[in-house]
Amino acid sequence: MHIKPTQEKKWQQLQQRLSNTWLFWGLFPLGVVIVLMLALAGPPVSASTAEATQQEHIITKRRTEAVMAVSALLFFVGFSLDGRWTDDERIGARILHAAGGDRFRPTRDQLASHAEMAFQAVDRSVAMLTGIGLTMALLPVAAVVIGLPLPNAGQLLLLAAIFQLFVFSRHSYYSDLVYAAISGELPNLDEDNKK
Repeated sequence: MHIKPTQEKKWQQLQQRLSNTWLFWGLFPLGVVIVLMLALAGPPVSASTAEATQQEHIITKRRTEAVMAVSALLFFVGFSLDGRWTDDERIGARILHAAGGDRFRPTRDQLASHAEMAFQAVDRSVAMLTGIGLTMALLPVAAVVIGLPLPNAGQLLLLAAIFQLFVFSRHSYYSDLVYAAISGELPNLDEDNKK
Protein backbone atom coordinates (compact mmCIF):
# COMPACT_ATOMS: atom_id res chain seq x y z
CA MET A 1 0.00 0.00 0.00
CA HIS A 2 1.41 3.36 -1.03
CA ILE A 3 0.99 6.00 1.65
CA LYS A 4 0.16 9.52 0.52
CA PRO A 5 3.06 11.92 1.14
CA THR A 6 0.81 14.32 3.03
CA GLN A 7 -0.30 11.58 5.43
CA GLU A 8 3.24 10.32 5.90
CA LYS A 9 4.38 13.86 6.70
CA LYS A 10 1.55 14.24 9.18
CA TRP A 11 2.55 10.91 10.76
CA GLN A 12 6.16 12.09 11.11
CA GLN A 13 4.96 15.37 12.61
CA LEU A 14 2.89 13.38 15.11
CA GLN A 15 5.98 11.45 16.20
CA GLN A 16 7.89 14.70 16.69
CA ARG A 17 4.99 16.30 18.53
CA LEU A 18 4.73 13.30 20.88
CA SER A 19 8.40 13.64 21.84
CA ASN A 20 8.23 17.42 22.25
CA THR A 21 5.05 17.29 24.31
CA TRP A 22 6.51 14.63 26.57
CA LEU A 23 9.76 16.54 27.10
CA PHE A 24 8.29 20.01 27.63
CA TRP A 25 5.02 19.13 29.38
CA GLY A 26 6.06 15.86 31.02
CA LEU A 27 9.72 15.79 32.08
CA PHE A 28 10.45 19.52 32.35
CA PRO A 29 7.65 20.12 34.90
CA LEU A 30 9.04 17.29 37.04
CA GLY A 31 12.38 19.09 37.19
CA VAL A 32 10.64 22.34 38.15
CA VAL A 33 8.67 20.48 40.83
CA ILE A 34 11.86 19.15 42.41
CA VAL A 35 13.22 22.68 42.71
CA LEU A 36 9.91 24.00 44.11
CA MET A 37 9.66 21.16 46.60
CA LEU A 38 13.15 21.83 47.93
CA ALA A 39 12.51 25.57 48.06
CA LEU A 40 9.20 25.23 49.91
CA ALA A 41 10.26 22.48 52.30
CA GLY A 42 11.08 23.94 55.66
CA PRO A 43 12.92 22.35 58.54
CA PRO A 44 10.79 19.88 60.50
CA VAL A 45 9.13 21.38 63.55
CA SER A 46 9.69 19.46 66.77
CA ALA A 47 6.68 19.16 69.05
CA SER A 48 6.95 19.93 72.74
CA THR A 49 4.83 17.06 73.99
CA ALA A 50 4.45 13.41 73.02
CA GLU A 51 0.68 13.88 72.62
CA ALA A 52 1.12 16.67 70.06
CA THR A 53 3.62 14.52 68.17
CA GLN A 54 1.16 11.62 68.02
CA GLN A 55 -1.64 13.91 66.81
CA GLU A 56 0.63 15.45 64.15
CA HIS A 57 1.68 11.98 63.03
CA ILE A 58 -1.97 10.95 62.53
CA ILE A 59 -2.77 14.14 60.61
CA THR A 60 0.33 13.75 58.43
CA LYS A 61 -0.53 10.12 57.72
CA ARG A 62 -4.11 10.97 56.71
CA ARG A 63 -3.01 13.85 54.50
CA THR A 64 -0.40 11.67 52.83
CA GLU A 65 -2.93 8.91 52.19
CA ALA A 66 -5.43 11.41 50.76
CA VAL A 67 -2.95 13.03 48.37
CA MET A 68 -1.52 9.64 47.37
CA ALA A 69 -5.06 8.37 46.68
CA VAL A 70 -5.74 11.36 44.42
CA SER A 71 -2.49 10.76 42.56
CA ALA A 72 -3.19 7.04 42.15
CA LEU A 73 -6.73 7.78 40.97
CA LEU A 74 -5.39 10.17 38.33
CA PHE A 75 -2.95 7.49 37.16
CA PHE A 76 -5.75 4.94 36.90
CA VAL A 77 -8.07 7.32 35.03
CA GLY A 78 -5.33 8.22 32.55
CA PHE A 79 -4.39 4.57 32.02
CA SER A 80 -8.01 3.50 31.54
CA LEU A 81 -9.12 6.32 29.24
CA ASP A 82 -6.01 6.03 27.10
CA GLY A 83 -6.58 2.31 26.63
CA ARG A 84 -10.20 2.91 25.69
CA TRP A 85 -9.69 5.90 23.40
CA THR A 86 -6.74 4.43 21.48
CA ASP A 87 -7.84 0.80 21.25
CA ASP A 88 -6.90 -0.33 17.75
CA GLU A 89 -9.95 -2.58 17.32
CA ARG A 90 -12.31 0.20 18.39
CA ILE A 91 -10.71 2.77 16.08
CA GLY A 92 -10.49 0.19 13.28
CA ALA A 93 -14.21 -0.53 13.60
CA ARG A 94 -15.01 3.19 13.45
CA ILE A 95 -12.85 3.62 10.35
CA LEU A 96 -14.42 0.58 8.72
CA HIS A 97 -17.92 1.92 9.43
CA ALA A 98 -17.01 5.41 8.16
CA ALA A 99 -15.59 3.90 4.95
CA GLY A 100 -18.86 2.04 4.32
CA GLY A 101 -17.78 -1.33 5.65
CA ASP A 102 -21.32 -2.15 6.75
CA ARG A 103 -22.52 -1.91 3.10
CA PHE A 104 -19.52 -3.14 1.10
CA ARG A 105 -15.90 -4.16 1.48
CA PRO A 106 -13.87 -0.93 1.32
CA THR A 107 -10.47 -0.75 -0.34
CA ARG A 108 -7.30 0.12 1.56
CA ASP A 109 -7.39 3.59 -0.01
CA GLN A 110 -10.93 4.14 1.22
CA LEU A 111 -9.93 3.04 4.71
CA ALA A 112 -6.81 5.22 4.63
CA SER A 113 -8.92 8.23 3.72
CA HIS A 114 -10.48 8.02 7.20
CA ALA A 115 -7.14 7.83 9.05
CA GLU A 116 -7.91 11.21 10.60
CA MET A 117 -9.95 9.30 13.19
CA ALA A 118 -6.76 7.65 14.46
CA PHE A 119 -4.94 11.00 14.55
CA GLN A 120 -7.80 12.55 16.52
CA ALA A 121 -7.91 9.66 19.00
CA VAL A 122 -4.18 9.93 19.63
CA ASP A 123 -4.29 13.73 19.92
CA ARG A 124 -7.17 13.57 22.39
CA SER A 125 -5.44 10.93 24.47
CA VAL A 126 -2.12 12.79 24.49
CA ALA A 127 -3.85 15.99 25.62
CA MET A 128 -5.63 14.11 28.41
CA LEU A 129 -2.45 12.32 29.56
CA THR A 130 -0.51 15.60 29.49
CA GLY A 131 -3.10 17.27 31.70
CA ILE A 132 -3.09 14.38 34.13
CA GLY A 133 0.71 14.34 34.17
CA LEU A 134 0.84 18.06 34.98
CA THR A 135 -1.70 17.62 37.76
CA MET A 136 0.26 14.70 39.20
CA ALA A 137 3.44 16.79 39.02
CA LEU A 138 1.79 19.59 41.02
CA LEU A 139 0.60 17.26 43.79
CA PRO A 140 4.07 16.95 45.43
CA VAL A 141 4.28 20.76 45.61
CA ALA A 142 0.80 20.89 47.12
CA ALA A 143 1.87 18.20 49.59
CA VAL A 144 4.80 20.32 50.77
CA VAL A 145 2.57 23.40 51.01
CA ILE A 146 0.07 21.59 53.25
CA GLY A 147 2.91 20.55 55.53
CA LEU A 148 3.74 16.99 54.49
CA PRO A 149 7.35 15.93 55.01
CA LEU A 150 9.67 15.94 52.02
CA PRO A 151 9.93 12.11 51.84
CA ASN A 152 6.13 11.87 51.50
CA ALA A 153 6.15 14.48 48.74
CA GLY A 154 9.00 12.51 47.16
CA GLN A 155 6.76 9.46 46.95
CA LEU A 156 4.21 11.51 45.01
CA LEU A 157 6.96 12.77 42.74
CA LEU A 158 8.07 9.18 42.13
CA LEU A 159 4.52 8.20 41.15
CA ALA A 160 4.38 11.19 38.77
CA ALA A 161 7.70 10.06 37.23
CA ILE A 162 6.36 6.51 36.79
CA PHE A 163 3.31 7.99 35.06
CA GLN A 164 5.61 9.83 32.65
CA LEU A 165 7.36 6.52 31.87
CA PHE A 166 3.94 5.04 31.10
CA VAL A 167 3.20 7.98 28.77
CA PHE A 168 6.53 7.51 27.01
CA SER A 169 5.88 3.78 26.60
CA ARG A 170 2.71 4.59 24.64
CA HIS A 171 4.52 6.57 21.93
CA SER A 172 5.51 3.57 19.83
CA TYR A 173 1.96 2.21 20.07
CA TYR A 174 0.52 5.54 18.90
CA SER A 175 2.97 5.62 16.01
CA ASP A 176 2.09 2.07 14.93
CA LEU A 177 -1.64 2.76 15.31
CA VAL A 178 -1.57 5.85 13.12
CA TYR A 179 0.73 4.21 10.56
CA ALA A 180 -1.69 1.29 10.25
CA ALA A 181 -4.54 3.77 9.79
CA ILE A 182 -2.83 5.80 7.06
CA SER A 183 -1.84 2.63 5.23
CA GLY A 184 -5.44 1.38 5.35
CA GLU A 185 -4.53 -1.65 7.43
CA LEU A 186 -6.02 -0.72 10.79
CA PRO A 187 -9.28 -2.59 10.28
CA ASN A 188 -8.00 -6.12 9.69
CA LEU A 189 -10.36 -7.16 6.92
CA ASP A 190 -8.94 -10.67 6.71
CA GLU A 191 -9.56 -11.17 10.41
CA ASP A 192 -13.10 -9.79 10.05
CA ASN A 193 -13.85 -12.27 7.25
CA LYS A 194 -12.80 -15.21 9.44
CA LYS A 195 -15.34 -14.24 12.10
